[in-house]
Amino acid sequence: MQHEEHPGIFRTTYRRPGGNVPEEATAAAGVQVDRVEGETVVVQGSRVGQLSGQRVQLERTAAGHLEARSAQVDRSAVRHLEAERAVALRSAVLLARVRELRASRARIGVLQADRVELEQGTVGLALVREFAGPAFLRAPFGFLLAFLAGLLAGLVVASATRPQRR
Repeated sequence: MQHEEHPGIFRTTYRRPGGNVPEEATAAAGVQVDRVEGETVVVQGSRVGQLSGQRVQLERTAAGHLEARSAQVDRSAVRHLEAERAVALRSAVLLARVRELRASRARIGVLQADRVELEQGTVGLALVREFAGPAFLRAPFGFLLAFLAGLLAGLVVASATRPQRR
């Protein structure tokens, strides 16, 4: 990406990692906006409400909703990520729905994926078909106790509020 001197949203050229052919891209740097769209979107050091594109790359950015065919999130925070393929590096994602995810040093709250490769990261709740790489499941004892107490409280409330049959 060509670096601009001033913050804003602008057109630029972008070379994909491992690619030699430059392509047109929409870039945002140092801005706070509601929405950014484009075929290829590159965002650096910004705060964006909604992002969408075929290929999206975030760096040091906070995003509310990111929707892409291919997404790369580096040192960023995303509330809701939807993508066919995604890479999360040193980032935090609250909810991720992806087909394939590769994550390194990432924190993910809820993950729904077909295939995941996780290195030195944490996932709160995962619905995954296939794990790849060094991954293991662990839950703190306090979390398990709180989960069981919540289930028990839900059963008690449900039985107490159910109308009595005669």
